[in-house]
Amino acid sequence: MRRVLLHLGLHKTGTTAAQSFLYENRELIWPHFALVLPYRTRESGLSRAATNHSVYGTVGTLAEFGSQVRTFLETLDFGEKRGLVLSEENFSGLRPSRNIEQGYAAAPELAACVVDAIRHRLSGQEVEITIYLSLRQRGGWLRSLWAHDLERMRQVHDFDAFRANMDHLPALEETVNRIRDRLPSVTVTSDWLEELQVRRYGPGTPFAEFLDLPRDKAYQLVPPSKTNTRLPEDILAELLDLNRSRLDEAALIAQKTAVIERAKSALIGTT
Repeated sequence: MRRVLLHLGLHKTGTTAAQSFLYENRELIWPHFALVLPYRTRESGLSRAATNHSVYGTVGTLAEFGSQVRTFLETLDFGEKRGLVLSEENFSGLRPSRNIEQGYAAAPELAACVVDAIRHRLSGQEVEITIYLSLRQRGGWLRSLWAHDLERMRQVHDFDAFRANMDHLPALEETVNRIRDRLPSVTVTSDWLEELQVRRYGPGTPFAEFLDLPRDKAYQLVPPSKTNTRLPEDILAELLDLNRSRLDEAALIAQKTAVIERAKSALIGTT
């Protein structure tokens, strides 16, 4: 039986650490599973096709995403019995703070599109598909989205205003339930980041369990080395002030980069 694990987000729920775990253990994973991480989905245009559909939501944008996924899957070597592990948070749609009206509304049909493409690629074979989504408590999730936007965009709202703008979006658990309802023949699971953080492999734990490697190989798995560093509150305030300034984009990016690098160097020095 081919076993497939689709990690479809969600944003700011430990996905960087999860993907770090998969990448750092890729040599152990490859004999058993083809491995697809964001550097491939983004280079190939799949990520953009998924986020385009989450914004525009037309028959055409969904068909384009499905076509690209099918073409991409043809490039993967499944061998005689290799499964698939894929991790790409943008396959649930554009980050909600950049798509406030829609949020993750397109996630169920994007997931269904990926599942259909996999079944087509492996037609005639027995395939067991699991969709996994990582979750985070709403307050921490919103704050992480806000901090991310302060770094990467010209976000000018303070956290209270940002949170108020996002209040209408449903809970992340509802997205999981909508995907489960859309795909009753697929196993849909989730875990909370707050609980995973105290596990041996952190956000990589659900993958270690899914892989079910032989004991000698399981002992060789290593925890993720890469996580997103949470910046101190005073640094976030400094970034907000810069975003609200009259600096042009080039000067703004330069000053924000300097602030972030200084803060990260200070954090490294205290560990």
